[in-house]
Amino acid sequence: MVFFCPICWKEIKGEDKKCPYCGADITEYDRKGFEEKLINALGHQERETVQRAVWILGRLRSIKAVEPLISLFEQNDNPFLKVEILNALGEIEIPEAMDFIIKELDSEISMVRRKAKELIERIEYERKRN
Repeated sequence: MVFFCPICWKEIKGEDKKCPYCGADITEYDRKGFEEKLINALGHQERETVQRAVWILGRLRSIKAVEPLISLFEQNDNPFLKVEILNALGEIEIPEAMDFIIKELDSEISMVRRKAKELIERIEYERKRN
């Protein structure tokens, strides 16, 4: 089995207690909760792992993830990941997340603009129904 440091994502030995590359305490990471591990996975090198973490954080409606998700959105050029992040923020639906989605109505990326518009319309529709 292959093991990776949960901080720098370099390959390590399974018995390592500290990462030989970045010095992270692997045992401390083991004590973190699922939500914290998912937030940490937003920095993973594998694109699919990041997208999966974004999706799960949205489904969990993780308020703790809003800032890291927005930060990832702003640091990333992948329009598909940006759309997935908007979906997650739309699930979380706190004012900070909603303000960010509204801001993306003016995005230069048409996919992102369309997704932001779709999310705002869906949320407004659901609010009117309730």
